[in-house]
Amino acid sequence: MKVWIVLFLFLLFFQTLGAAHPVHNKPAIDKCAKFRTGIFDNKCQSGHTSRFKRYASYQVQEYDSMFIKEKIIWNGPCTHTLILMETNDPEISDYIGNTIKVKMVKVEKNKYQTLEEGSSGKSSSSTETKIGELESKD
Repeated sequence: MKVWIVLFLFLLFFQTLGAAHPVHNKPAIDKCAKFRTGIFDNKCQSGHTSRFKRYASYQVQEYDSMFIKEKIIWNGPCTHTLILMETNDPEISDYIGNTIKVKMVKVEKNKYQTLEEGSSGKSSSSTETKIGELESKD
């Protein structure tokens, strides 16, 4: 019985040492970090296409002669919430203030797919491809 207790304490000691090791305490690589800002082409599952510029705290989407400006709140490495702030699209102007929760999935080198859920509970998906970086503001 003493052998089992000693063995248990021995294993517990090494497990504690391993958990405290710096390699184990490093944060996971943020595979979505490169998508926090930039210029993107957007293709929704509905067939709607647009282009948008994403800055640190907001993004502006353009399609035809319309635009949508949304505040962006990062909730995690690959999740964010968009809040509609402004638009000149009469079909969606009543939705100013509404939110969309976005999760980036199937993250690849220059694109990712989204799973989106709006304030109404309706879900959709898009593919967003990064096509460029924003010009630096000197």
